[in-house]
Amino acid sequence: MEPLAESTGRDTSPLVSIVLPSYNGARTIRITLDSIAAQDYRTLEWIVVDDASTDGTPQIVEDFLKSRSPTGRLMRHGSNQGLSRTLNDGLAAAHGDLVLIVHQDVAPMTPDWIRRATKILSEDRTVAAVTCYYGLPASDDMTFVKRAFGFLRRQFHRPSQRDREFVTFTEFKCDLVRKSVLDRLGGFPTQFRICGEDLMLSYRIRKEGGKILKAYDLRTVQRFSGQAETVLGNLDKEFRFGQAMAGVLLAFRGFSFHGLSGSAYARKRSIHRASQPFVALSAAILIIAALISGSLLAWLGFAALIAGRYAYYMLRLWPEFRAALPSWPKAVGETLAASWLGLLSDFAYSLGISGGLVRSAVGAPL
Repeated sequence: MEPLAESTGRDTSPLVSIVLPSYNGARTIRITLDSIAAQDYRTLEWIVVDDASTDGTPQIVEDFLKSRSPTGRLMRHGSNQGLSRTLNDGLAAAHGDLVLIVHQDVAPMTPDWIRRATKILSEDRTVAAVTCYYGLPASDDMTFVKRAFGFLRRQFHRPSQRDREFVTFTEFKCDLVRKSVLDRLGGFPTQFRICGEDLMLSYRIRKEGGKILKAYDLRTVQRFSGQAETVLGNLDKEFRFGQAMAGVLLAFRGFSFHGLSGSAYARKRSIHRASQPFVALSAAILIIAALISGSLLAWLGFAALIAGRYAYYMLRLWPEFRAALPSWPKAVGETLAASWLGLLSDFAYSLGISGGLVRSAVGAPL
C-alpha cells in the first residue's frame, strides 16, 4: 500500500494510516471519506474495514476509492465480528507511524486537521493520542432523538475554556494515535464487542504513562446513524454500554476515576454515569420496600426520587435546548420530553451494568 500522493525526497512527513471501521454506514460514510480526502496532509494510506454490512456501504467505499484514486484498501468480513475486531484488522494492515482512527459518521471540519494533529504528536512524545472536539452536531442532520441523546450523554457539549486539556479517556471517533502504542498494547480488547473497547484502551494507555490530549481547536461534526436514530435503538445502546462498563470497572476499579480533576469534560461525563446506577438502585430498593411492607412512606420516597431526578434533567438540559432551538416553546417541549428519556436511560444503563457483572462472572464477551 502506497501513500495517497507520492512524497518528494524532501518530504519527511510521517505516513498516516486511515483506519475506518464501517457497518451499515451508507447514509454517512461518503461524507466522512470526502472530508478526509480534502485534507491538505497527503502522506496517507486508506484502510476501510467493513464488518459485513447489509446495505450499500461497501459499494460506496469502492466507488470512492476508484474516483479519488488513492491506493487504498477495502477489507470485508464475511460475518459480523464487532467493532474491536474490525478495528484490529485495520490496525494489523496499517503501515503508518501514526493511525487516524475515524468512525463512519464523523467528519473533520477543516482541511488542516491531520496536519495540526500530527504536529502535536511531533512536539510532545509523551502524548500517545490526540483526540478532538466532536461535540458539534450536524445542523443539516438533526432530529429530536439525536439532539436529546446527544445532550443526555454529553456527546454534544460546549467547548472548554481551554484550547487543550489532558483527558482520562477518548472514544476514538476521530483520533490520531501512535502506531507503536497500539502495537504494544495489542490494539482494542476483543472481549468488548460493540462498546467499552475505547475506555479499556484509554486506561491502558494512561496506565503505561501515555497521555491523551483533547484539542478543542480540532473540530469534527457527528452525524449519528443506525441505532442512534431511534429511541429504542438509543436505549439499547445505553444497556450495552452499561454492560461493557461493568467489565471496565472490574478491570480497572479505582483507576477509572483517576485524573478526573484535570478535565472538566471527563469529570462531568463520569459523574453523570456514576449517578445513573445510584438512582436506579435507590428506586428499586424503594419499590421493593413499598411492595413488601405496603408503606406509604416508601412510595412517597420513590415518587420524590423520580421527581428529583426529572428536575435534575430539566435543569441540565434546558440551557442546551434553548441554545439549540430558535423557538422557546419548542425548547420547553423538547426539554420536557428529553428529561423522560433521561430517566429511561438511567434504568437501561443500570440494567446493563447488572447484566455485565453477570456476564463477566461467567467469562462471556461484553
